Amino acid sequence: MKQFLITILFISLVIPVLAQKEIVINNIIPRVDTEGNIIDAHDGRIVKYGNRFYWYGTAYGNTSGYLRSNYFQCYSSPDLTTWKKEGKLLIDFPSGVYYRPHVIYNAVTRQYVLWYNWYPKLWEGRYGVAVADRPTGPFRIVNTDVKMKNSAYGVGDFGLFIDDDKAAYIAYNTIDGHKGSIEKLSADYLQSTLENGGFITEGCEAGAMFKRNGKYYLLTDYTCCFCTQGTGVRVYVSDSPTRGYELRNNINRIPGRPTSILVDGLLTPNVYETLKRRSDSSFDVIECNIPDEQKVNIFKIYQFTGNRSGVCGDTLAKKANDERAVIDIDLLVKKKEGWVKVHTRQSTEKNALYNIITISCETAVNGSISLKLSKNYPYNEIYLNEVLFFDQGVKINASQKGIAAYIRDGQSQNILPIIPAQQTFVMPLQTTKGVEYIWMGDIWGSSEDNIKGHDHQYWGAPLVFDADGDIQTMQWTDKWKVSLPD
Repeated sequence: MKQFLITILFISLVIPVLAQKEIVINNIIPRVDTEGNIIDAHDGRIVKYGNRFYWYGTAYGNTSGYLRSNYFQCYSSPDLTTWKKEGKLLIDFPSGVYYRPHVIYNAVTRQYVLWYNWYPKLWEGRYGVAVADRPTGPFRIVNTDVKMKNSAYGVGDFGLFIDDDKAAYIAYNTIDGHKGSIEKLSADYLQSTLENGGFITEGCEAGAMFKRNGKYYLLTDYTCCFCTQGTGVRVYVSDSPTRGYELRNNINRIPGRPTSILVDGLLTPNVYETLKRRSDSSFDVIECNIPDEQKVNIFKIYQFTGNRSGVCGDTLAKKANDERAVIDIDLLVKKKEGWVKVHTRQSTEKNALYNIITISCETAVNGSISLKLSKNYPYNEIYLNEVLFFDQGVKINASQKGIAAYIRDGQSQNILPIIPAQQTFVMPLQTTKGVEYIWMGDIWGSSEDNIKGHDHQYWGAPLVFDADGDIQTMQWTDKWKVSLPD
């Protein structure tokens, strides 16, 4: 009996381990199929049907991407790492330039439905729809010009989404003005109902839509057109699938010009950042990103008081140098409603080289923090050497804790993407932790052999959501692991 219980206990401990598989996602090397060829599938999606993942994308080969030789193809995998080439999706299709294949499954009609963007002539954008009995096709075209609410403006990039009630939606942008909106599809997913919530964005493309905890998310950003620098990722959130979206943040934009000088812990008088007065009389802003697990209740800012203007040899001058002046600084925290001023106390200590400005918060802060310098400072430049961070009197090592600082100068703000990729899809992925959301983007111009079809695709580590449902800023990850249930 004792031996039987031990066996049962052993099985109960081992089975959960066997019922999952840990995989490694590698964003540095190109992904290859089972024949060793680099996968040529871009601007599409990955979705799981049954026990296999299907990767749908546009094949570009060794072209510019703007040619009529583009075609759609599919790969399949049991684990997101071993990919079998399944072949072309469309066999017989009219001449044109093809992009953005997205396949969804209709449980009522039991058909796999392929939507795609195509151009009989650039840039006269249309949507086509095709159906198949299998996820790998071949797909049979049923409509080459689906009528949309905004067809008059031409139609471009898009994404598809199926809600919990099996209603399907298309998030798409026009060609004229690149205006984005969301429209409901018919029950069979073969056409639009023309039920559109109105324009949400302008000048944007490559939208992706998903739902989490009852909230609808639309991710998109400025047009890219195969750009090598990538694009940002604006996050819009709503309680409704088609309307009421509010911009929360941009999770793939560097807030400004990165500065290590202010947070490197090294205090050297003539090594400083220069914050300049703008045309509206305001000064450049310092933004600090403090990880959620870290709290800060005291900021200590070192203002260099050297390098002040003066006169030489003027015997009539009352003073040889401009007088020292202390900056008044407001501290703001980024909330979902915008930047919110924090109640603080400010004190200043002076020595031969610095004004040492201490800002004490009544409540500890983290996340995105702005240090806004007062317009009342009498000069047009401010020199800052260092920002120190304290938690209940204990100094924090900024570099070790992952605290980053940026200068928002009104020119470089929100220019550079963190991940140099253009969004293609956000994949809901069932993991052993539940459903997680994987941001995916094409890294144009990344192939080692300069063949467009060999450009890499970036698959980010799972998006991180805070208690309010806001998505934290993404960070580039070379490799990451995830456990999938068997």
